[in-house]
Amino acid sequence: MERIEEKSEEEMTRLLGAKIAVRQCMKIKKGESVLIITDEKMNPLLPEALKEECEAVKAKVELVKIKPLERNGQEPEKEIAKMMKEFDAEFLITSKSLSHTKARKDACKAGARIASMPGITEFSFTQGGLTADYNRVRKLCLKMFRKISNAKRIEVKSSNGTDVALEIGDYILDIDDGLYHKPGSFGNLPAGEVYTSPNDFSVNGKIVIDKMGSYGDNIVFEVNNSFVEKIFGSDTLMKDVEKLGKKARVIAEIGIGTNPKAKIIGNVLEDEKVFGTVHLAIGSNISFGGKNDVQFHQDGIIIKPTLLANGKMIIKEGVWL
Repeated sequence: MERIEEKSEEEMTRLLGAKIAVRQCMKIKKGESVLIITDEKMNPLLPEALKEECEAVKAKVELVKIKPLERNGQEPEKEIAKMMKEFDAEFLITSKSLSHTKARKDACKAGARIASMPGITEFSFTQGGLTADYNRVRKLCLKMFRKISNAKRIEVKSSNGTDVALEIGDYILDIDDGLYHKPGSFGNLPAGEVYTSPNDFSVNGKIVIDKMGSYGDNIVFEVNNSFVEKIFGSDTLMKDVEKLGKKARVIAEIGIGTNPKAKIIGNVLEDEKVFGTVHLAIGSNISFGGKNDVQFHQDGIIIKPTLLANGKMIIKEGVWL
């Protein structure tokens, strides 16, 4: 990228999200090694903005472009997986998510702190979830965490037809507050959710997804013992899960959005962080300590949910109580 002394107002606005990501969220320090992975389907201005901000704090940056992956959770090439274990900090700004991959987990085990930013848009950098004060996001995460940390049964309902119950407690309940300062720490940017994987075979009922990114809107799951028996409303999703087999049909995650700056824009990374939403995912749950290992993980958002924990209403039609 050609260096210029004076930046346009548009560039300065774009750099706002990059500055928060580098300085507050990742706390990149002078002399640290930083890897930025991207691909040709992403807006090239975004990884460049991160690179520029890392260089501003005198970090050593390497920007690598990979071949776009076919689906979320697909493993990258071996040489990329090896490279990921060799840096202090990493931004994964790719069109498909590397979050739920062995490569990402191994890199964290090696000490890399990682921000995964699959499909992120310029909106997130300039107006959306990446412009949040992440100390406030952390406070909201902890508030919701306390509300549901002792719950065993969760129910999610909505006016769109969702009526599903599940159990939690067998897998870690965690927060993604966007502050990745310790070696091995990991999460999304933009961040802002409390999440876990439901207990095995515990999810039953009907889920109506309002937004599922490129897979579309108003997608219906009929779920029995955590297995999605029927999918309506997205032929593309049906084809993908049929290709991957039964493991791609398992309910892998429930999350609650906690970022007050995030907006519903039809982009899963941003949508699932919106304050007051709930998201449920199908596919791999190995990132949560589960055994459902499949190279696929897809979140779907319920925009105005009602959520009950052990029978007590915690969220009513998208409003925290």
